Amino acid sequence: MDLFRQAILRPEPPEEFALLTVQQAINPQKQTKLVQDENQLLENILRSLLQELVAAAVQSGQKVMQYGVSIADGESSQGQIPRLLDIVLYLCEKEHVEGGMIFQLLEDLTEMSTMRNCEDVFGYIESKQDILGKPELFARGKLVMLRTCNQLLRRLSKANDVVFCGRIIMFLAHFFPLSERSAVNIKGVFNTSNETKYETEAPEGISIDFNFYKTLWSLQEYFCNPPSLVNAPGKWHKFTSSLMVVLNTFEAQPLSDEEGNAHNLEDDAATFNIKYLTSSKLMGLELKDPSFRRHVLVQCLILFDYLKAPGKSEKELPSEAMEEEIKTSEERVKKLLEMTPPKGIDFLRSIEHILERERNWVWWKRDGCPPFEKQPEEKKLVQDGTKKRRPRWRLGNKELSQLWRWADQYPDALTDTKRVCTPSITDYWKPLAEDMDESAGIEAEYHHKNNRVYCWKGLRFSARQDLEGFSRFTEHGIEGVVPLELLPTEVRAKYQAKPSERTKRIKKEETKNSAQQAEENQIATPPSEIDNEVSRADLEASAAPMETDAGIATVNISQDETPTPEDNPKQSSDTDVAQEAGQTEADTEAETGLIDGETDAEVDLDAVG
Repeated sequence: MDLFRQAILRPEPPEEFALLTVQQAINPQKQTKLVQDENQLLENILRSLLQELVAAAVQSGQKVMQYGVSIADGESSQGQIPRLLDIVLYLCEKEHVEGGMIFQLLEDLTEMSTMRNCEDVFGYIESKQDILGKPELFARGKLVMLRTCNQLLRRLSKANDVVFCGRIIMFLAHFFPLSERSAVNIKGVFNTSNETKYETEAPEGISIDFNFYKTLWSLQEYFCNPPSLVNAPGKWHKFTSSLMVVLNTFEAQPLSDEEGNAHNLEDDAATFNIKYLTSSKLMGLELKDPSFRRHVLVQCLILFDYLKAPGKSEKELPSEAMEEEIKTSEERVKKLLEMTPPKGIDFLRSIEHILERERNWVWWKRDGCPPFEKQPEEKKLVQDGTKKRRPRWRLGNKELSQLWRWADQYPDALTDTKRVCTPSITDYWKPLAEDMDESAGIEAEYHHKNNRVYCWKGLRFSARQDLEGFSRFTEHGIEGVVPLELLPTEVRAKYQAKPSERTKRIKKEETKNSAQQAEENQIATPPSEIDNEVSRADLEASAAPMETDAGIATVNISQDETPTPEDNPKQSSDTDVAQEAGQTEADTEAETGLIDGETDAEVDLDAVG
């Protein structure tokens, strides 16, 4: 023990002398690691030394963690007890001694210290959280650390030591993994011992409605134990009637913006109390306090959320009439939260987000608290020429088999009508609309437009519910599909179609439609009209050769001046032949024009000429 007294006074780092001190004090069989008996002997020595140091600190009137700060060699930044803990922590981290030894010393130290000194001891534990949470140490001492923290919580006052209790709970949340069952309320048991006491008889000289006072504080009985409302129609009727009285009073006496702005929420955070005072004399002031109203309304939402929680058995589910009353009351509570200044809408969104996360935790606990951490799969090398055998599943693959087993455990969950629902287009695009608001200050890498699955689902919803917004995808991308009523004014103007462009597009479509209609009319012309045009073209074409031959004859007559009777038969025969030839060519051209869709007589005349 004397060797360790001298060691804690040395200013060097523990790694330079810690192992050597252990070897000199214990004389171990192995030079770098102690066996079980040697670990027990060393632990007894250290616990005795720690007890002596704490006793000396108490006698001197100094704080436990600051005892021995002044050393003969000069001023040191650490006391003797933190120095001893650092030496033991180094030995445990390097596995020279048993890993749970440091946790045992910390438990002894908290048991020997007052609550004022325990706060300093816990500060040391928080500073060494990363080292204590290493796997080689955590596996050895997690139960001891949990027992130490629970003992501290029992000793602390829930009303006066709220901050210290919060520090302990936050430490446990960071120290233990998410899948640790010891920190989970698996059965969902409520703390029914948390009773709220209030006045039952009206005192003299008060100016408030005492019946309303009793009605308001009587709600805490139901908030404390929500399961009591499920299978008790009488209690539920009494609760709803009391709740309606409170909501009607809140609606009849709304808070103004001036009252909300005059109430500083930062001051509330500095002087936070876990419970409100229930004196009837304070009722008038509490009704004007926005934080008080929010506490009552949030308790209502938590109660409703529990009653609507999925995955329950049929006995625990509310009736249809009860569900309708829950829905109506929940809407009124949310509307009151929006109306309560300051920043009522933002506060309601935060509460809804918290309740949504709470529902995920409920599902996780009812699934048996499966671990979140997934171990990396080791790829096994397949030998050449051998086929890898695929695992066989009962229903074809792993996911379907797990779903089938899960359905056997919770048969009512799969038949729940509220399990799967298609959201409205405004609710679905609301996160992306918030990302597009520059005042929100959301960084581009966290925008929902980067999520390809989210965008793909949104396009499908828009194609079914909002064709106008879906048509803006080609010009503006995924941000153009967001409904315009969700966007701020300065952002909305960017995605609204200009009147001139819309007019041009409409005219262009009308022109295109008229051209298509003209082509359809031309193609659909009646056969009788085509026959009339072809017959008229035949007549004109047959008349053209006759006129041409007649012109030639006139020229010949003018040259010969006196045609002979012998020339007349020849001339008439030539004329007849030319006429027949012209008629034949005209008929051929007419048939060709009819096949090609051309019935113009001028085309036939050019062919004959």
